[in-house]
Amino acid sequence: MVGVVRQAGGPLGRHACVTGRPKTAGPLPDSPIDVKSTPWALPRALAGALIASAALVALLAPAAHAQDATRGAALYRALPGSPGVGSCISCHGEPVNNRNSVLRGAAGGTLISRTIAAVSAMGYLRQFLSDADLADIAAYLGTVVPTAALETLPEPWPTVDDFGVQAVGTQAAERWILIRNLQPRGDIAIGGVVSTDPMVFPVQHECPLTLPPLGQCRVRTWFRPATAGPAEARFDIVAPGGQVLRSGRLLGTGAALQPPTLAWLPATELIDFARVEVGRSAEVRLQLHNPGSTAVSLQRLRSTGPQALRFAVAADCVASGRIEPGARCDVTVTHTPRSAERAESWVELGSDAANAPLLRMQAIGVAPAAPADPSPAPPAETPEEDRGGGAISAAFALGLVLAVVALRRGGRKKRPGPG
Repeated sequence: MVGVVRQAGGPLGRHACVTGRPKTAGPLPDSPIDVKSTPWALPRALAGALIASAALVALLAPAAHAQDATRGAALYRALPGSPGVGSCISCHGEPVNNRNSVLRGAAGGTLISRTIAAVSAMGYLRQFLSDADLADIAAYLGTVVPTAALETLPEPWPTVDDFGVQAVGTQAAERWILIRNLQPRGDIAIGGVVSTDPMVFPVQHECPLTLPPLGQCRVRTWFRPATAGPAEARFDIVAPGGQVLRSGRLLGTGAALQPPTLAWLPATELIDFARVEVGRSAEVRLQLHNPGSTAVSLQRLRSTGPQALRFAVAADCVASGRIEPGARCDVTVTHTPRSAERAESWVELGSDAANAPLLRMQAIGVAPAAPADPSPAPPAETPEEDRGGGAISAAFALGLVLAVVALRRGGRKKRPGPG
């Protein structure tokens, strides 16, 4: 009889076959061991019972979780149940960036769990992610292998864009993604930008063959749902030789009827906070408008991206999760720099409507200005009567004293004696 039992050795465990043979340090013989000819021989009935018991335990033991990299990719981007808080991508961004060494998580769910426990800013994740979830995320991270040094790769902004809901057989309004070369020196050769589903998510890029230092180009994107339900595709930035340099995701949902289209008021696709001193905050106010005749259900409205925690999005419609027909939701976007550096993010909007244009946010944190040195105090004014010099004043005082002494002596000589 052959059974499977679990052995210790890793967060997911390992398996070993039980064949009735003892585990030895050397290679196992080609033929089964005859239990009657060994010094540890047991009665045949007892040996058979032990083997049967081991097999039964193996069958009753919970099966090890099979790692699912596809599910892990979804969990990396959004927590289960859409609780309204960001997942791993909110801080680390796309894992290919290896921000904060996120790719180390490929070592297993146990390492990710220890990291979450050790980093206070990540502690909230533990209430949403089970051990099985963490194992899946680890499996996904294990599939991410940068093709070159990260600083030499093109940077897409954003890395995820959601069109929202669109009627089947129609085309959503055009959206666009920026491809950037963030290096101060060195060109990046770009062979093209392609979609993994060009029929549903066609893309068209305007990038030159060589992207110069600090240069950027646009990629135009559309959504043409063929069926009802969620749809997804990947856009790949490829090198002239065909290898994929960087990737991002395009999302959308097909529907039988066209829902309202949300809009930002005033119309904008970029909030630029410019320069903000560390220790201070800057805010911009705008509105999310539902111009349609039906209410819109709002699932998510938050900052996301590698520097998401430096931006905050607050809206009065988030608590209710609803924007009534013709209503406007007041939105306040705040930037609080943590250090003197550039920060970028974008607003993640999830609804059952056609989403408003992607709203990007950028700012530059600057060190506070050093306080100016106090000006030296001006010298005290010298009174007019003292400007003749200290030596003259002292001589005058001495002469006055001598004169008083002489007068007193003269008065004693003239005084008559007793009569």
